[in-house]
Amino acid sequence: MKKQKVGYQIVDFPRVREFVIDVMIPAERKHMIHVLFEADVTDVRKYRRKKKAEGAPAPSITAFIIKCVADVAMTNKRIAALRFAPRKLAIFEDMHVTCNVEKKIDGQSQPMGVVIRQTNRKSLEEIHDEIHSYAEEGYKEQIGPMKNFAKLPGFLRSIIMSPMLSKPNIIAKQGFNIIVTSMGMFGAGGGHVIPYQHASLCISIGGITRKPGIVDGRIEPREYLSITATFDHDITDGAPAARFAQDLKEYIESGHGLLSKE
Repeated sequence: MKKQKVGYQIVDFPRVREFVIDVMIPAERKHMIHVLFEADVTDVRKYRRKKKAEGAPAPSITAFIIKCVADVAMTNKRIAALRFAPRKLAIFEDMHVTCNVEKKIDGQSQPMGVVIRQTNRKSLEEIHDEIHSYAEEGYKEQIGPMKNFAKLPGFLRSIIMSPMLSKPNIIAKQGFNIIVTSMGMFGAGGGHVIPYQHASLCISIGGITRKPGIVDGRIEPREYLSITATFDHDITDGAPAARFAQDLKEYIESGHGLLSKE
C-alpha cells in the first residue's frame, strides 16, 4: 500500500523485517569488541579461477571462510561459548555456523539465515552445497513461518525468540553459536564491516582490495580481503581475540582445506 504525499511516499513496513529486529534486540545487552584485519586471498582466488576454467567445481569464498572459522574456533572453543546465566558458560562440542543469503520476498531484500550444523565436521564441498541448496530452494520453506511469526505481537515474539538465542540445549540441538556475514559480496572494492550482532563470535567479510604485497622478497600485486572478527567481551579478552584473528588469517592465507588438495 502506497500513499503519495507532497515530497514523499508512505509505504507499508515489511512484516518480514520484524524478524530481523527481533534478532537484533539481544545485541543491545552485549559488550562487543572488534578486531579488523586483512587476509591475502590471492592464491585462493587463483585456485578458484583455475577450477572454473577447467570446468571443475570450486567452493565459494564464503564456504571457504566458514570452514576456516569453524576449524580455528575448535582450537579454542571458549571463544564461541554462550553466557546463559550470570556465572554459567556453555562451551559447545561443535561449531554451528549461520550465514545469510539475500533473497527477494514481497519485493523487499531479506537476509535469510542458513544454519550449517557441525561445520567443523563437514568438508568444504558439503558446506558449499548446503549453502547453494538453501539459496536455490531451501529458503522458501522458511518464508511462510517467518511471515506468520511476524504477525504475532512483539512481546510474544520476544518470549519465543529468547530461548532460541539464550538456551544452550536448544543451540546444541538446532541453533547456532557463530555468525559469518558476507556483506562484501554485494559490492566492489575493499572496506571493513562493523556488525551489530548477538552471537558470541561473528565474522564479517568485507570487500577485496588489490594492492602491492611482498612475496619471497619481491613486491607484486596481491588481493586482500577485509575481515572483522567480533567477540563478546564478557567471554573473550583482547589477547585471545587477537590470537584468534591471527590464526584465522593464517588459515585463510594458507588455503586451509583447499590449496592442500593441489
